[in-house]
Amino acid sequence: MTLANKVTILRIAGIPVFMVVLDIESFWGYVSALLIFVFLSFTDTIDGFLARKRKEVTVLGEFLDPLADKLLVASCLIYFVKIEWIKIYWWMIVIIISREFVITGLRVVAARRKISIPALFSGKVKTTVQMVAIIATLLVLIAKEAALKWNFPGGKVSFLWDIPFYLVLFATFATLVSGVNYIKKYFYLFGEEGL
Repeated sequence: MTLANKVTILRIAGIPVFMVVLDIESFWGYVSALLIFVFLSFTDTIDGFLARKRKEVTVLGEFLDPLADKLLVASCLIYFVKIEWIKIYWWMIVIIISREFVITGLRVVAARRKISIPALFSGKVKTTVQMVAIIATLLVLIAKEAALKWNFPGGKVSFLWDIPFYLVLFATFATLVSGVNYIKKYFYLFGEEGL
């Protein structure tokens, strides 16, 4: 197994650890969860760099790398739904996860026809917005716990508590636009000659 793939597997293995720490629901729990999330996200850059530098791009790596990203983002967003005050709703997460299923299916159809689907600009924007939304939400959770823990006047910064909703709403919109762009560009793959 290549070093890049080992790094990717480390990212997947770290997701349950991240979720357990996140579920502690305390100031230090959220701080630790943020650090773990940033570390796991950074390993995405590392495994890609290693695969290219060592010329070890593999089919397994091409499968595991996006899977690890999707699992990390989806698990985090699903968890946020249970925290009522941040107002991240189930329908947002359904749209985000559904897009991933649809585009993964599209890639499978393309692979059967030996066609590679590169990441579109809208897909990169979608990923960036999702990551920013998750990190910002974790920061807001930390701020809220700090206000409770050290009796800060939370009312003065209560506008912060609405940030996760708007960021995830924007991420949902960006995800939807990205999905539509992929489908429009590669819809021809669903023609009869491609099935």
